[in-house]
Amino acid sequence: MFSNQPVPGLAQCGYYDLDVEILFYSQGRTNAAPSAGKGNGVPFHRATGLRGHIAEDGRWAAIDEGSDQWPDRAVCIRRVLPFLAALQGKVTLHASAVATPAGVYAFVGASGAGKSTLSSCLEKFDLRAVADDLLPCRMQGDFVAVPLGQDDTLPLRGLYFLSRQDSLESARRTPLNSADCLKRLLVHGFGEISIKTAWATQFAAYTSIARTVPSYDLVVPDALPRLNASVAAVREMIAEQAFQAVSHPAET
Repeated sequence: MFSNQPVPGLAQCGYYDLDVEILFYSQGRTNAAPSAGKGNGVPFHRATGLRGHIAEDGRWAAIDEGSDQWPDRAVCIRRVLPFLAALQGKVTLHASAVATPAGVYAFVGASGAGKSTLSSCLEKFDLRAVADDLLPCRMQGDFVAVPLGQDDTLPLRGLYFLSRQDSLESARRTPLNSADCLKRLLVHGFGEISIKTAWATQFAAYTSIARTVPSYDLVVPDALPRLNASVAAVREMIAEQAFQAVSHPAET
């Protein structure tokens, strides 16, 4: 299958400019992976949780799905896409995101931080959820673009590094400088890439994002009764940023 075609169960916008082939096989049924004849491949890094091989140029991946406990194919594809993209010189953020006409606002954080919940809840405020866990970003000079479709690209306008805190009464936003933003992107990025040229490209992209996109530390209460209030507060934060982007584009 090719990642720029619809995949059932893969709720993900973007990747329309990524041309890859992902093959599935069972080592128990065949002694040869279907990657044979496609060129050199290297084993998956253990961080993916997958068995199989990936092309050094990011053009294909062969996944062994022989285990009875193996995740479904959509999950496998989600795990491997960021690495395939990185090997092709394209960066992916571990983020959910929403879009306004002014641009895209991303929520970056560890698994379980509430990224998907927050972006889903923000749809009640007429925002469009455009990423659930993986957000493709493309560097266009000093401009960071998010490809949402073949003819749908918006600028990345804000990064919110999301965490939760028990004792907090309301959502709290603190601006980050570019150095702190870069550190957090590295922590939450796909840094297990062992090929030096691919990692150099990722680091350069993270540096450009940290330098050009406003970023914030966003802490929300870890309490279900305060969820609606937290979502409303974040919506106001995004509305403020979107207004600034439209009113003073040279400053954003």
